[in-house]
Amino acid sequence: MMSKKNLILYILTVIILFSVPIYTIYLNTDTLEDGTEFLFKVRAYDPYDAFRGNYLDITFEEEETHTRYDEELFEEYKHTVYATIKEGPDGFAYFDEVFLDRPENTSDYYKTEARESYSYYDEDNFSYTVDTPTRYYMNEHKSLDAEKIYDENVDNTYVKVRVKDGLMVIVGVYVNDILIDTIDYVEK
Repeated sequence: MMSKKNLILYILTVIILFSVPIYTIYLNTDTLEDGTEFLFKVRAYDPYDAFRGNYLDITFEEEETHTRYDEELFEEYKHTVYATIKEGPDGFAYFDEVFLDRPENTSDYYKTEARESYSYYDEDNFSYTVDTPTRYYMNEHKSLDAEKIYDENVDNTYVKVRVKDGLMVIVGVYVNDILIDTIDYVEK
C-alpha cells in the first residue's frame, strides 16, 4: 500500500517538474509566432562568465519611460508594472507609460519591473527605468566577433523583439539589418 502511494507521489512530482518548462517553452513559442514585432536600439558587449559562457549583454537605449507622477508607484523602490510600447517616427520602439494594472486600451505592453528614476522629475512628468531582457545567447565562438562587429556599427544596431500578453521575447540582434549571428567578422 505504501509503495503505491510513493509511486503516485513520484509520478505527480515528475509531471509537475516537466510541466513548468514545457509551459514556459509554449509561452515563448506562442509569443514568437503571434506577438507584435518591435525594434529597439541597443548597446551590446560580450562579457565572459565561467558558468554561462560567452553571450551578448544588451542594454536597450530606450529603457526609460517618461510618464505622469503616480503616488502608488512610489510605495516601493521596485514595482511590477505594465509598460506600454509605442513606435516612434524613426521606426524604433520606446516605452511610453507605466501602469500598475494591465492597460485596457492596448495589447502592446510588457509586464516587467520598473524603478523610479530621479533624473527627470516634476509633478506631471516623471521617469521610470524599465527592466528589459539583457542577454542574447548565441554561438559561443561567434560572440566575440559579434562584439567587434557591434563596435564598428554602434549606430546601426538594434534588437528585434516580439511582445504578446506582457511577455517579451528577443528574436535577434541586428547590425545594418543583418542578423548578427550570420555575420562573419573580417579583420580590417
